[in-house]
Amino acid sequence: MITTRTLVRTLAVAAVVLPRSGSAQRSDTQTEGQPLVRSVALRGVTKLDREQLAAGLYTKGSRCKNALYIPICLLTRSPTFNVRRHLDPVELRRDELRIRLFYWRRGYRDAVVSTHVNRARGGVRVVFNVQENEPTVIEHLTVSQTDSVLPNRLLETLLPFRANDPLDLVAIDSSLMRLQEQLWERGYADGTVQLDTSRVDNTANRGPVTVTLDPGPRTTVHAVQIEGNREVSEATIARLLRLRKGDVYRRSALLQSQRDLYLSGLFSEIEIGAQPSSDSAKIVDVRLTEAPLRNLELNGGFTTAEFLQFEANFTRYNILGGARRMTLRGTVSNLLAGSLNGSGPFYDVTNGARGSDRDPFLRPTWAASVEFTQPWFLAAGNQLGASLFTHRRSVPGVVTDRGVGGTLALTRDFAVRTNGTLGYTYEASTVEASDLYFCVTLGLCVQQTIQVISRRHPLAPVAFVTQYDRTNHSFTPNRGVRARLDIEHASRLTASDYQYNRAALTASTYFRATPRTVLATRVRLGIVRAMAGTNKSLGIAGDSGTLVLHPRKVFFSGGSQSVRGYGENQLGPRVLTIDPARLTDTSLTSACTSAQVATGDCDPNRPGIRARDFQPRPLGGTSLAEASVEYRFPISFAEGLTGAIFVDGAIVGTRRFTDLFGATSAITPGFGLRFNTPVGPVRLDMGVRPSVVEELPVITQVSDSAGNLRLVALRTQRRFDQSEATGGSLRKILSRLTLHLAIGPAF
Repeated sequence: MITTRTLVRTLAVAAVVLPRSGSAQRSDTQTEGQPLVRSVALRGVTKLDREQLAAGLYTKGSRCKNALYIPICLLTRSPTFNVRRHLDPVELRRDELRIRLFYWRRGYRDAVVSTHVNRARGGVRVVFNVQENEPTVIEHLTVSQTDSVLPNRLLETLLPFRANDPLDLVAIDSSLMRLQEQLWERGYADGTVQLDTSRVDNTANRGPVTVTLDPGPRTTVHAVQIEGNREVSEATIARLLRLRKGDVYRRSALLQSQRDLYLSGLFSEIEIGAQPSSDSAKIVDVRLTEAPLRNLELNGGFTTAEFLQFEANFTRYNILGGARRMTLRGTVSNLLAGSLNGSGPFYDVTNGARGSDRDPFLRPTWAASVEFTQPWFLAAGNQLGASLFTHRRSVPGVVTDRGVGGTLALTRDFAVRTNGTLGYTYEASTVEASDLYFCVTLGLCVQQTIQVISRRHPLAPVAFVTQYDRTNHSFTPNRGVRARLDIEHASRLTASDYQYNRAALTASTYFRATPRTVLATRVRLGIVRAMAGTNKSLGIAGDSGTLVLHPRKVFFSGGSQSVRGYGENQLGPRVLTIDPARLTDTSLTSACTSAQVATGDCDPNRPGIRARDFQPRPLGGTSLAEASVEYRFPISFAEGLTGAIFVDGAIVGTRRFTDLFGATSAITPGFGLRFNTPVGPVRLDMGVRPSVVEELPVITQVSDSAGNLRLVALRTQRRFDQSEATGGSLRKILSRLTLHLAIGPAF
């Protein structure tokens, strides 16, 4: 029978013998003459996490320092690019003990470990052979409370152990910590949780386990003491705290206080805790180290959609006191677009436009704003924000728009990483697009009407946004759920010329498929509808055949954070444009006449008219359904490198031109790599577009007797295959691949 004293002695000896986790490997000079460890293998490990076990060993295989160095590492073993691990016989013996201890703490107390060192090219290969044997199991679990503070259902959830489960001390300790946290959350900060495994029989490999909870008296906040502040007043700090004199001393209030103080940007170090005391009335100490009250950040980089871009942010904290914050932001993108557009991995953001129609998409885009934020507005958990902004944005190959305006928003925290924002934006917006865009997308084909819609108009929605986040990491979560709901309304009541209702929902889930792999899913739904009267408010006379929507409010799909088999915003309802000279080219065996083109009777499928003669143009839709599934896994031969296999799909629909356009859908598989770099995670994804043949409407233009151009929709649609427009067989295959270079996760 193994006693608690024996357990303590075993762990104490291990703490002396084994170096702490994270201890540095010996340098090459310290290990001179010892063979290089080329690789390390763990055999027989089936019941526990192999990767977690390997991470705790001193003996590790040599590897490439960074995923970006892999091509160089294949050519050289230089320590500049490689982490070189040498065999240490003493640590090798200790690793056997580390493995046994790893198994012992997880209930496998009879595990046996042996080691073999085999010669390998340029060094040695270390093999740890593990014989796991049967675990020591829980005979039965007994939970008792001196006072019934926690409900039985919660106890069953937090202690999910049953008879014949392995006596996993690591999992049990985690459960006991969660029980302690639940006692504290209910106001019993001095409560104790004790574990008794003294009657476990090491010979029989089983025994009873007892957990005893003693909540003790309920704890309250007697006083709050603040230390370390110099420029920030105590009154400002006190307003950010969720702990007040007389409150029940709860864990959530302490954690929320830490979070609010950190998010204020005023402090670099924050420590909150109660003074050690047996008294149930607690004195809470708040120890702070103030951060600089001014911060400047400069960033730059390349992406496949926005080319070279730079960003600058300046923040002045505690301006005018009260933890108020002012932030100046500036971003300029699309730099070098004229040189890089359509070359290498970069998108053709003009979408094949010709002549002067290309220029708007190749000019720089920008955004600039000044933002003021007031935390603790009327109550804790409220935040008031106001901003002034100007921008020039572009939807590649579709439209650009300029805007200048301001916003006012109130944010309320409902829980940790769960909030809601009610805001109002007034923006004077100017749409820049070709006549073709207005005619095809909005049904506005009269030049005078196009001039009206191109003028500056107010875009002034009231919006509600709520976010819910229960993931375990902001950038690379491996479990949890996050969701976001956006609702907008714009009408005469909000002083908006563009009048519409819009809603969009995005939700993502993350599961651990194995201890080191993640299955991530995402769903995005959206709908937008223009309101009756919007055309009149925009100054459009008569019936245009469709209600106008601002181009920024319609839905597009495709891109690095959407359906990755397509370029940015390139999935959705499309129309083909063609030079009328190609339709009437007399070298064709059956060319159309000018009269047939003018009346729309020309057949665009006639022999000799090639797919490359057409230019597909996205229109955007009024409804959207997207879904993605992504399997993420580590790549062991380079640190900081992660792989992914994904499938994306979407349906984009529209009510406009219902006789010509319907919903467009696609499903695209793909694969990708993620690199951890000093500037953040960089993502490289390759999406595979299916070979889809579409029936698309064709638009061309003709001149009337006065020399004025007018657009003509041909009555017969073109049977269009995108790959046919790219040339030979190899180019057709490559045309189905879309490369995305981006910073940050896909979702």
